Amino acid sequence: MKRDFRTRGLVLRCIDFSETSQIIRVFTRDQGILDMLAKGSRRPVRSSSSFSSPFDIAGWYDLNYRARGTDLHLATEARLVEGFDHLRRNLSAWIDASFALDLLRNSFSPGDPHPDLLREVLQYLKLLGYGRGRRRLRNRFVQSVLQESGVLPRWDHCSECDAEIQTGASLRIPFGLICSSCDAPEGVSALDQSTRAYLAADCRRE
Repeated sequence: MKRDFRTRGLVLRCIDFSETSQIIRVFTRDQGILDMLAKGSRRPVRSSSSFSSPFDIAGWYDLNYRARGTDLHLATEARLVEGFDHLRRNLSAWIDASFALDLLRNSFSPGDPHPDLLREVLQYLKLLGYGRGRRRLRNRFVQSVLQESGVLPRWDHCSECDAEIQTGASLRIPFGLICSSCDAPEGVSALDQSTRAYLAADCRRE
């Protein structure tokens, strides 16, 4: 049964579909990631248009959509709330923003809402415009995504024996650190004490 919904969402990806339409992937407040077909979103704007402009990546929208029995829902109306135009005026900020959107798009399954993370990514996109502390902002955002997706390693304990790590260790992605007392399997990377301490400190919330 078709049902109509209203939500807000951040556009993670846009694909042109025919001369007048788009397929978008949106990180919504209520339903997590959703794929939608926006029929007519690329048509010239008129007073009666359901879409004020074509959808754009990193746009924050008020959305009306119709849920369908497939993975592709139908966007019926949209209004841009925040376009984060400052990102498009700075190449470094745009690269960081694009990385964040790709990370979200590939880390979560459709229909899995993360409202706290959505609020954080909106704040992150705003702060990228200030131009300072960008590396730390990026590191913290990545930590948040890893935590929400359930794969954030513990930087102070061994993932094998759970002992506290005092010195260097080996890193096994995505499982975490392995202390020197445990047998590290092939394919791990050595992690010195200073790097581990940096990761542990950067993971803590102020």
